[in-house]
Amino acid sequence: MKAVRFGLVCAVAVLGGLSSLAPAGAGDGTARNLDALSRLLEPAYTAMSYANLCSMNREWAASQPTGLLGAAINYAEHIKDEVIDSLSYEEAVSVLKSAAEAARNEARRQLRENVVVADKTEETVRFGRWCGGYVNTFIRALMGAHDGDHPAFLIRIDPAKSRIEPPENGR
Repeated sequence: MKAVRFGLVCAVAVLGGLSSLAPAGAGDGTARNLDALSRLLEPAYTAMSYANLCSMNREWAASQPTGLLGAAINYAEHIKDEVIDSLSYEEAVSVLKSAAEAARNEARRQLRENVVVADKTEETVRFGRWCGGYVNTFIRALMGAHDGDHPAFLIRIDPAKSRIEPPENGR
């Protein structure tokens, strides 16, 4: 119990100390929709953040959701590779940082709204319920959607990766 409580305090502290990141643009006069790519990656990174937090609970860690690719971290890595494939280093860094920040913000919000309370015994109970309920459902939904219609996910990535040429002569 003490390890879970200490872990929750550490998790909230770590998740709290991040700065804002502005998306980077391409320097060659063309652009990709990096915000859209980040939004496509965000659910996978959110699932990974939730899984990392819930892994502090040994019972949850032993029975965490898995899909065809394995655990949430495997899905996050797989989806990340698909999203940043063919991006420049700067574009990839921008997408990854933006998605990671959004995922951490969502994890912090979820902890504040559903877990963190003054009574640490109640907090531990709430944490276990959150992991066993909401987090399991979120991760299973991500895995099911990705496994169930992978071609549709790839189709959603393509338009955001396409370079948008600026109008000629200011048009």
